[in-house]
Amino acid sequence: MKKLFLAAAVLGVVSLSSCKSEKEKVDAKVESTQENVANTVEEQVEAGKETMDQVADVAKDLPTFSDPKITEFVGKYNKWAADMKLAATAGDANKLAELTKQSVDFQKELQGFTQTLKPEDAKKLQDWTAEIQKQLNK
Repeated sequence: MKKLFLAAAVLGVVSLSSCKSEKEKVDAKVESTQENVANTVEEQVEAGKETMDQVADVAKDLPTFSDPKITEFVGKYNKWAADMKLAATAGDANKLAELTKQSVDFQKELQGFTQTLKPEDAKKLQDWTAEIQKQLNK
């Protein structure tokens, strides 16, 4: 009986000490994971700020046209591009899918405008949208 009790006591002590060791390992992994997540979030926020600065720079250079409808379109298109870049930076797949659907409408609207614009305005609009697309592809 003493041997059985002694064996049970030894097993109990061993299991308790090994659980404590495992708990410390898990705690260390949790802390490491939390640090990694915090660093990743911080990097994403910085990337988002940089993207917004780039978009703001492009927004300062919004072209103006003789037709107010086209100027309004440029503003909407610029906002869409900023939202698209922000969603891509954040990795928001749902928002990206929604914005991608809107891109088809923008392309149709853009084609309609380019057919009715004066040649110099059409070139200005085409150059500006190409620059926006280049910014989106970065």
